Amino acid sequence: MQRIRNSQWCTPKMHIENVLRASCIIWVSVSSNIIMTATTEESDALQPYFDFDVPRNLTVTVGQTGFLHCRVERLGDQDVAWIRQRDLHILTMGASTYTSDQRFQVIRPEGSVNWTLQIKYPQTRDSGVYECQINTEPKMSLSYVLNVIELRARILGPSDIFVKSGSEITMVCVIQQGPHELGTVFWYKGNTLVEPLAQENDIHSGDRGRITIETDWTDALTSRLKIKRAVQGDTGNYTCVPTMARSASVYAHVISGEHPAAMQHNGTPTVSRRAVWRSMCMLLLLHLATQLYLQLLGDRCTHRAGGSSSIIPPVPSSHRWPAGTSSPGGNTGAIILPTHPS
Repeated sequence: MQRIRNSQWCTPKMHIENVLRASCIIWVSVSSNIIMTATTEESDALQPYFDFDVPRNLTVTVGQTGFLHCRVERLGDQDVAWIRQRDLHILTMGASTYTSDQRFQVIRPEGSVNWTLQIKYPQTRDSGVYECQINTEPKMSLSYVLNVIELRARILGPSDIFVKSGSEITMVCVIQQGPHELGTVFWYKGNTLVEPLAQENDIHSGDRGRITIETDWTDALTSRLKIKRAVQGDTGNYTCVPTMARSASVYAHVISGEHPAAMQHNGTPTVSRRAVWRSMCMLLLLHLATQLYLQLLGDRCTHRAGGSSSIIPPVPSSHRWPAGTSSPGGNTGAIILPTHPS
């Protein structure tokens, strides 16, 4: 009875202990899961991330400084690197530069989230993909595309224009492509800058407003150089020099007198220096061909004479010997050539 009584009292107690033990295990397990989940969420919340609200496709002209802007939030103790994708070359890491090309530099004000890659004097070979990379594990990166284009100015018409003295010269320089900001245009005559204001202020010379420059910024950048009442002193090489493009030149010839074939009528030139040189070369070749033909014809006649005497027709009266003299051989009418010995 005592044994039965003890077992009856122990069973409920052991049952309660088992229940408590199981409850503790479940609580520890749930608590661990909650802690791990909270830790993971906290870790994710502290991860750096990119700001995608920045331009990532940049187009610049040759020589125009380019800037690639990378914004990184919650960077913490991590570093940002700029990498050129075509050769996987690390250009910058943090604030340090890892290339001997001094055109590349990272700009980051203290405490800023902006990591800007600056490319000075870019060339067409610098075009390509660049990556802004955070040295996390795994790495986080954002790609940027840089396009470097070479703009070329173009002067409408041929490379040589011919105008009559006293008429007006109009030269039009156009840049048709590239970024919206195309800068401005300067005109040079030889190595001297053309300055319209200097002409306008020169009242005593009577040249007030004789030279003007008009520049329009529309879909294309257009600059017009106009010279009124052209004089021979205006003859020379004129160059259109844009700040964002390669220059272009034209040679203006101011001619005195009437030369209709070489005039610029209403700003439209009709004859270029290239055409003149082409014509001169053709005439020279024709002259040389004629001389060669005559020489070959003369040699053929000489060989046909063979071993017999050859009689040259009488010399025209305009080429006869002066009075009182006689031609070689004493014959004033014809010259007898000696025969070739048989």
